[in-house]
Amino acid sequence: MKIILRVLIGIFVLVLVTIIVNAFVVEPWVQKKMETAFNETTADYNLKIGRVHLSVFRPEVEIEDIVIQSIHEKNGVPSLTGMITSVKIIGINLRKAIFDKDIEVSEVNISKSSIVGQILFEKQTKAPKISTLNIRIDRLIFDKLGVDIKDSSSLSEYVLKDAIFKAYDLHIEKRDTFTTKIISKFDFDVEAFDGVSADSMYTYKAIGLNYSGNKNVLSVSHFSIHPNYKDYEFTSLYQFQTDRIEADLNAINFYEFSVPDYLKTGSLICSYIEIGKMDINAFRDKRKPFKHINKPAFQDMIYNYPGKIDIDSIAFLAGNIGYTEHAEKASEPGNIQFNQFNARLYKITNDTIYKTKKAFMELKTEAMLMGKSEIVIALKSQIFNTSNTFTVDCSISKMKISDLRSMLENNARINVPSGIIDGMKFNFTANNTKALGKMTFLYHGLDFTAKNKQTDKKGVKAWILSLLGDKIILDSNPLPGEQIRIGIIDQERDPERFLFNYCAKSIFSGIKQSVNKTSGK
Repeated sequence: MKIILRVLIGIFVLVLVTIIVNAFVVEPWVQKKMETAFNETTADYNLKIGRVHLSVFRPEVEIEDIVIQSIHEKNGVPSLTGMITSVKIIGINLRKAIFDKDIEVSEVNISKSSIVGQILFEKQTKAPKISTLNIRIDRLIFDKLGVDIKDSSSLSEYVLKDAIFKAYDLHIEKRDTFTTKIISKFDFDVEAFDGVSADSMYTYKAIGLNYSGNKNVLSVSHFSIHPNYKDYEFTSLYQFQTDRIEADLNAINFYEFSVPDYLKTGSLICSYIEIGKMDINAFRDKRKPFKHINKPAFQDMIYNYPGKIDIDSIAFLAGNIGYTEHAEKASEPGNIQFNQFNARLYKITNDTIYKTKKAFMELKTEAMLMGKSEIVIALKSQIFNTSNTFTVDCSISKMKISDLRSMLENNARINVPSGIIDGMKFNFTANNTKALGKMTFLYHGLDFTAKNKQTDKKGVKAWILSLLGDKIILDSNPLPGEQIRIGIIDQERDPERFLFNYCAKSIFSGIKQSVNKTSGK
């Protein structure tokens, strides 16, 4: 019995001595060794460790209170500081670490970490090497990660709040560089992300980001693009006409979408994208000079994307779209609204297989024009058509012309005090050079007067234009006892304008034909 007691006491003493030696000798030595190895490797940053804990009975290491600071300072403060409350390394393969010089770990858990400061985001830099050893980590977890970084070369800023990131099966070979290719599968859950554009004109925000690598589903509760300046203040900062865009999107889901593949190749491959609600408002001040540069057709923008695009469909379930324009010499801007908007886009792709296989991109949308009249639009374009041909079919239900007063008076310089649109249907086929089609524009009780561009009042010039309008513009379609007049859509494409301008001018060419006695301008 005494022998057993002595053995137990001996084991206890051995364990106690081991723990004491580990705590007061080994752990401080390892801590100092880690700090020295890091600080001698880089001249730009300094590492400090609060405590290293080596588990005596399990292959685990915990490093606490890690601070990495840049040597360079700004206003007496390190330009970049990284802090980690705890790094726990679980399941270290000691045999491989000692004899093979390879690091193989079951799990690395990094808790409550943050990166704050400024860094230079160079566009073309050589990715740094990660390690001189082979490293394999079965699971890497960042719990409560926060980032607040500014780009020292521009006005960009990125803020990440309460992010949880989990990566699986990390394989880092000797002399591997830090790229997205080393991570094949991951999940993340981010409370919020904020970003400021390089020119400080826009702030981007995303709330509730979640990605599941198993399901390949990315979801975002809310995403917004907000200009940092009001309408005219924003446009005054540009030399040429520029659209000021403000957008809010809610309940966004990407299905069968691989974020790792997108980060590696830039490819947008997805079966279905759903946006619960989208509100967009655009403003343009046309009193500023116009920059004369050719703009690609919307099809070419898709084909020329540097990565692969293959999206089966995109659904916009609800939303509102507004466009405000201050015309040249107008005293006030004009506005047009599309309310209760919903749309579906089909087959958005640049897959070259469709150079030999026939397929179409399609848009189908419904909305309430100015909140009063139902508008239905269908756009269809054959993929890889050499002339970028597309067709548009549209119908608009009954509405008062006065509901369009804001846009007509302030942008078209037309005052229409009365008149009813009984309905409008049109279709046209357009390509890189011209749009051709037909329009049926039914209306009655049309009264037309022109506004003086200089004063917005009825001057002599405006009175003459109104008088001519009374002689040229027909007040109804059809006229009593006559057949319905069909307007001809005939509009050349302006290569300096985008799709929306091309479609709008094509529609107006049909309207002119429908209301004009002489079928001329």
